[in-house]
Amino acid sequence: MAIAASALAIHSLEEASTKEEPIRPPQPGSIRRSPGQDTRTTSFTRPPPPIVENPRRKGTSRGRRIAETKSDAWERSQLAKFHKRYQKMHSNILAWENEKKLRAKQEMERKKQEVELRKSRNLKHYQNKISRIDHISNGAKAQLEEKRKYEESLIKEKARRMKSIGKAPISWCCF
Repeated sequence: MAIAASALAIHSLEEASTKEEPIRPPQPGSIRRSPGQDTRTTSFTRPPPPIVENPRRKGTSRGRRIAETKSDAWERSQLAKFHKRYQKMHSNILAWENEKKLRAKQEMERKKQEVELRKSRNLKHYQNKISRIDHISNGAKAQLEEKRKYEESLIKEKARRMKSIGKAPISWCCF
């Protein structure tokens, strides 16, 4: 929001510096005098009486209608300029907003792809670790089974020899 406001302010300043001052209708009560005219006022001068319009006579004065028409035309032209400037700024803000949203969406998609890539890599790494652990444990189990069979065969062999001799094995015991 602050960016849009600053963009509007910058744009308005640039536009104001490049454009000429708009033509304004004369303000009531402001009188333009030539440089040689006397601007002194005396105490006996009175301001002109206010013009009271009769509702029945409205629009009968040709000079007033022309002045109103000129002021209406000026007002319409100024409003048209303002609306054109407003629409241009509005379209600039919308374009900026759409560009930022598009970039944010693209960045989100890129990060999402990176996350998916990391996830797949981590899954492969996990599967490799599990297979390595399985391979090692299977090898250890096989060695243990071989050792069990070997020791079992030794015991059976000893038992077979003892049965053939008829003596029990001697246990060495030192007291």
